[in-house]
Amino acid sequence: MSFKSIDSLFSITGFYSAFSFSWNEHFHFKGEMHNRLWEIVLITSGKVNITEDEKIYTLEKNQMILHAPREFHSIGSAENTNPSGYVMSFGADGILPETLKNGVFVLEEGEMTQFIAIVERIMTFLTQESLPSYWGQEASNLLSAFLIHLIGKKAESTVDNSVTATAYRQIVSIMTERVKDNFALEDFASLCNISVSYIKQLFHQYCGVSPKAYYNNLRIRYARKCLEDGWTIAQVANEMNFSSPNYFSAFFKKKTGLSPLAYKTQKGGS
Repeated sequence: MSFKSIDSLFSITGFYSAFSFSWNEHFHFKGEMHNRLWEIVLITSGKVNITEDEKIYTLEKNQMILHAPREFHSIGSAENTNPSGYVMSFGADGILPETLKNGVFVLEEGEMTQFIAIVERIMTFLTQESLPSYWGQEASNLLSAFLIHLIGKKAESTVDNSVTATAYRQIVSIMTERVKDNFALEDFASLCNISVSYIKQLFHQYCGVSPKAYYNNLRIRYARKCLEDGWTIAQVANEMNFSSPNYFSAFFKKKTGLSPLAYKTQKGGS
């Protein structure tokens, strides 16, 4: 009898949150970025606008999106609807396929029912201390199986191509390209040939944080990657055009709560 081993490409390591939501037509959650965790949003009624880095989507019933770690995202009610749905977040070891973060998945009714049952099980796991220990593992296995199933589904990649969305994507793209340059907002306005006030308007509309805060998030994301790759604090400060390593360290700690050295130690760097 032959034996064929199984490659474990990823595993769910834990759950951070799981909840249902029902929002009025004015709801808007300002953008955020998670360093480690994945987040899933499923819409069961109404419509929401979701911004994910430079991408802008409108989701409706039976549609789902996955936010990967270090993707800046925000969400708000759309088209004067009162949306409802589920949000859950989790940690994972290994590599989840790129296809899971490349658009919006349209679920069939059975798939939506299956996912809701998984989220409700995770909600129970997170709120009831007396559950047997295997509950967490079972919930992890169920979610892993569901994600593997999604790999075989084609994600819809259609994004908002309106004039304002296109302008927003242009700004975010340039910010990403110039993440090392320590630019001021006026620099981006000049590059995009638009006014500072219009940039602020676009960021208020699509991501709920100021353009400066968004750019700083991008810079922190880049700095984290450099530190994780073994760069010294002085090298990162020089690469990112800070006036000194001390100024970079103060900036990093203000935004993350950790000094660059503490972050490197936490990540096992030298």
